[in-house]
Amino acid sequence: MPVSNSIYTGVTAMKAFSKGVETISANIANANTTGYKSATVSFSALMDDSLKTAQGSLSITGVKTDLAVSGEGFFRLVKTDDNAEFATRAGDFHLDESGYLVNSSGYQVQGLTGGAVGTAPAAIGSIRVSQTPPAGTELLSFAFDKKGNFTETYSNGTTAVTNRVLLQRYSNPTALKLDGANMYTNLNNAAPVGGVALTATGNLPGGVGNGTIEPETLELSNVDLTGEFASLINAQRSLQASSRIVTVSDSMVEDTVNLKR
Repeated sequence: MPVSNSIYTGVTAMKAFSKGVETISANIANANTTGYKSATVSFSALMDDSLKTAQGSLSITGVKTDLAVSGEGFFRLVKTDDNAEFATRAGDFHLDESGYLVNSSGYQVQGLTGGAVGTAPAAIGSIRVSQTPPAGTELLSFAFDKKGNFTETYSNGTTAVTNRVLLQRYSNPTALKLDGANMYTNLNNAAPVGGVALTATGNLPGGVGNGTIEPETLELSNVDLTGEFASLINAQRSLQASSRIVTVSDSMVEDTVNLKR
């Protein structure tokens, strides 16, 4: 093999293992991040990584707006200023000042909306506390159930399911790309089951193939710290070895040039 090829091989390997160290370090840093899915490291001519979708442990929080998915499926979020869509397993939501269920970035959780006393929610949109409670009443409390139903209880004792959280499964979830704040893009390439548009039949929690909602609960990260540290050590050693290939090859080139002088 020509020396120039050795240098190229070493540089290519350095790029790959540097990305590997970066990916593994991100996994370790997010070991305590709600709903975080670790990325696997695949060393090839060019470095690639993919999402590990194993279920994380569930932790009861007692917070009414905390939701976890038990089984398959992701929450869908919309960024309202440009209608960009995201998927996430991080269910640490809250109600904003307008009554919308949002994540820490203010992106709105999607589902069925528009329900009232005697009327089930049917419109696809952003989950929001009802702005028109029964006449002469006020909202006393609300709660989610395993099917994603958002039930409001009013001061006259009546209740209404005003919203329902929907889930979306992907045939190829490893194609999802992390886009910061524990949200994922590249939804179309991940092959959403039933299509990218949410529906009242195909995206119900507890429906065929879909997981259920665990209210007042959060899914923890699925990062295996022991395995990640072992992978980090291997990647760092491989990076050092690749660097050594470049250094030795460069020395060989220098010696060859000096011989011709």
